[in-house]
Amino acid sequence: MDTEAQAQLIEDRLVTLETMPVTDDPSARVAFAHLTTTVARVNHLSAQVQAQAMMGAGTAPVDAILARLSQWLDRLVTVMARIVANLKNATSFSVSVGSNVSVSVTFTS
Repeated sequence: MDTEAQAQLIEDRLVTLETMPVTDDPSARVAFAHLTTTVARVNHLSAQVQAQAMMGAGTAPVDAILARLSQWLDRLVTVMARIVANLKNATSFSVSVGSNVSVSVTFTS
């Protein structure tokens, strides 16, 4: 799958996440599973673009992908807030960005 097709798949997954009804714990768990798969796809694309750029073989401008990554992260944070608000015993969440994107949720016992 080429870079643009992967980016479009991420866009589609984000739209799905943004329109998913998240009203209770079971629906929040489904949304969180969808979110983690989306984050994995973002990480895969980011790593692929970085590797292509290092080798000089990039098919998509790195700056364009990085700009989209920034937008995707904003959207992920917005979705995470809605998901965590409906996860039973969840108290907070974090999104970390470095060489990869990671998400975590804190629960009370």
